[in-house]
Amino acid sequence: EVGAFTGLVAADERTVEFLVNERGMDADKARALAAGMQSDPDAEYVKVIEIDAASVRPMAALPGDPGNGLYVDELGSEPIRIDIAYAGSCTAGKKEDMDMYARVFREARAQGLRIHPDVRCYIQCGSIEVREYCRRQGYLELFEAMGAEFIEPGCGACINAGPGVTAAPGDVSISSQNRNFPGRSGPGQLYLGSPYTVAASAVAGAVVEWVPGEPIRPVPAREPQPA
Repeated sequence: EVGAFTGLVAADERTVEFLVNERGMDADKARALAAGMQSDPDAEYVKVIEIDAASVRPMAALPGDPGNGLYVDELGSEPIRIDIAYAGSCTAGKKEDMDMYARVFREARAQGLRIHPDVRCYIQCGSIEVREYCRRQGYLELFEAMGAEFIEPGCGACINAGPGVTAAPGDVSISSQNRNFPGRSGPGQLYLGSPYTVAASAVAGAVVEWVPGEPIRPVPAREPQPA
């Protein structure tokens, strides 16, 4: 999804913290392991690209391919209304991702907002460990209060299984999962976004950018269809 088939990331102190705190490894052993996962001092590179992370703007991938990326604020003049927001999967179901969903929902709740009435929102952790983290943080109660449905850890909508998949070609979904190839998560139109974007969109009822401290403005609810 970043234009390469293979990526190597050098281990750092965060890696050491994870191995010690989450895997019970001895700190000295973890640091020795991390020290062996670095580039050689005399390594040469074809090209060095430096990116200022603070300048990165929220993007969304249009249906069909993760490479179809556009800035969220440039998706068009008309709102892209959604029917489903699927937050989580192994890609965006980590502890840090749950913190992001909760941050958006807490701000929305303070505004008196909940999940948009036209949207079915599903949240799925990537592991039992993350689920228990959410329980300790009070996130499960928050998600329920916002009107989101929590799904137990496991493979889900990202492999076209379980709640969160679209049911018809006209359905529109936004998800923080990793891929949106045709049919990947049902027959509908699947947009990809960050955890912040997915949570804000679930509240807004359309694909929107989340800006900390700024109010989320939901689109008007659809008129009820006659039975």
